[in-house]
Amino acid sequence: MVPSASPVLYCPPTTKLDSRELLDRICVRPPYFALEALRCDDQDLLAEVQAELPRSAELGPIQGAELSRHAAIAGLCVAAMAQPDDQRRYYLAQRATYWGFANRAPYGSRITLRASLLDLTRREATARIHASAGGQPLAEVEVQYTILTDNAFARLFRSRERADIVGQPLDRMPPLPAGRLSREGDLWTRHIAEVPVAACAGHFERYPAMPVAILMGQLSQLAGLSLGQDQPFWIPQASVEAHDFCWAGEPVTFSARATTREGDLNHFACQAVASERTVGQMQLTLQRPTEKPAQQDIDGTFLTGTD
Repeated sequence: MVPSASPVLYCPPTTKLDSRELLDRICVRPPYFALEALRCDDQDLLAEVQAELPRSAELGPIQGAELSRHAAIAGLCVAAMAQPDDQRRYYLAQRATYWGFANRAPYGSRITLRASLLDLTRREATARIHASAGGQPLAEVEVQYTILTDNAFARLFRSRERADIVGQPLDRMPPLPAGRLSREGDLWTRHIAEVPVAACAGHFERYPAMPVAILMGQLSQLAGLSLGQDQPFWIPQASVEAHDFCWAGEPVTFSARATTREGDLNHFACQAVASERTVGQMQLTLQRPTEKPAQQDIDGTFLTGTD
């Protein structure tokens, strides 16, 4: 990838951003877009987010897949801000790498994202996003995007347009249906007969596609099951490749297979298949805590784990 010459953001340094102006430049909408307190800091974009999903066995203030969702949006926003015009473009996440750090902030804590643009050409962009919570590092996410103009996206996916779909007044992304869970040896699978439109809310207007981050969430949940019911874990590393979209109305099957184990590290090969197409693959590492994790009482205060 050949970077453009010194991309310049369209806002002055240390300036609050009007999300309405930013939304005109990008391809996602609320509720999928949930960045708050948007502002510029030199050439970086700053934003704040909080967990929306119910708490799971995954440790930390937010699930890794949900954090990746917000990070990918922050990354495409910083790319959109560096474009020479204010035209809307589609930023399709193709590859992503996630590095996680153990963080003891209570679940639901406010998280700060800092998105930096690494490369930008007419057809591609790369961004790195740093996430922190409670003043401590939480994760780094690097995302590579393919860029399409509004017209190019419409030509490529004309057959997927759903002009009958009206934006739904949802305040957050709804969960996917439970589907059918099965296990065969080291392989866990979940099959969903039909992806609901609501699961794609805000992800491409009139072209309802399930976001890659939701695919990741399903795969990491499956991998977590192999560690044992409700066994705590966190995600130190994951790498994702998106090959295609999973569209509303399609059947989808998620699978996670345990591959190797190194002490507390458990490695998995995961994939999502929609209508017999492999739409995404992920190499995932889950780590059990080396110490009994602290638990939280109802108002979020840490209680020391005891035997």
